[in-house]
Amino acid sequence: MGVFKRWIKSKDGKKTAYWYIRYMVNGKEKWESVGKVGLVTKAMAQIILEERKREIRLGKIDMIPIKPPTLAEFSEEYIQYQRDVKQKRSWKKDAQHLRRFNALWGNKKLSEITAKDIDDYKIQRLREVKPATVNRELEVLRHLFYLAKRWKLFYGENPVSESGLLQVNNQIERILTIEEQERLINASADHLKPIIWTALCTGMRKTEILTLQWKDVDFENNTITIHQAVAKSKKIRKIPISNKLRKILFEQKLKTGFSDYVFLTPEGKPYSPSNPNALKRAFGMASKRAGIQGLRFHDLRHTFASRSLEGGANIVAVSKILGHAELKTTMRYVHPDSSLRDAVEKASSFDQDRSNFRSNKEEGK
Repeated sequence: MGVFKRWIKSKDGKKTAYWYIRYMVNGKEKWESVGKVGLVTKAMAQIILEERKREIRLGKIDMIPIKPPTLAEFSEEYIQYQRDVKQKRSWKKDAQHLRRFNALWGNKKLSEITAKDIDDYKIQRLREVKPATVNRELEVLRHLFYLAKRWKLFYGENPVSESGLLQVNNQIERILTIEEQERLINASADHLKPIIWTALCTGMRKTEILTLQWKDVDFENNTITIHQAVAKSKKIRKIPISNKLRKILFEQKLKTGFSDYVFLTPEGKPYSPSNPNALKRAFGMASKRAGIQGLRFHDLRHTFASRSLEGGANIVAVSKILGHAELKTTMRYVHPDSSLRDAVEKASSFDQDRSNFRSNKEEGK
């Protein structure tokens, strides 16, 4: 029996230390995690171990978890884990979602939150936002319960899983027409135009574009490098620079001067992660002036993918450029109607094409 420190390795290779206690129950050795080093002290772990020994002597337990934390208590540990161990880029958004849940159930222990609470939340929240937004919020809470269960801080059924997520009717991605594209570019502010062109020419994500630095733009080999820290897939990828984009980036280089960043705000400063709405406002105003409704910046990525595939680009190549982990993600940009029609036409004209080939061959004798 005793208290010991164990290092847990995350997917990115970073190691984090946790306190564990070890004791015997019915002749079998049990290990129990009691928390991350720094949040839990060795003295606290020793107290928990002594409590286990007492419970074993009294025959009260086979395996009893430590006192379950409240949602507010474990939310802090969850966010620290997402930020420091998993290094999740969107941990701030997770924290924002959890603040909403803590306002309702922050003082409740994890074991006291029920599927009925989740159902009631859905009803109330659907009056304010769309089902997809509710699901994104609930997915954070669901993962929080999974982590608490893995760390032996919660032993019940996951209330979010019991309640289930909402049914969402996925809409087809918005694809710009050439005419709409021209209107959008003409209606955009000067600092926004090269950003839009970069999205249309590369399919890069908004964060990848706004954090792009000149050291990652290789004019000699005509490539842009997206690094792991920025890429959603956590993998490096290189994107070719077209002739059109090369000209735009050269002009942008002259505008930015000695800045490390390719794109700057109207004030001449780099886009800050703490102000994600800076581009959103400018893009929204441009879309409104252009008379284009329901357009999101991410739709420029969809437009790039759809146009590339419609133009005959190899789907594997497009998938690599977009940074998709799986080919099936890219497949949604392939228009099935035109593909099926093309297949039918090729099958129907096979005999005729074959006859023409034979005739031409005989004439050539």
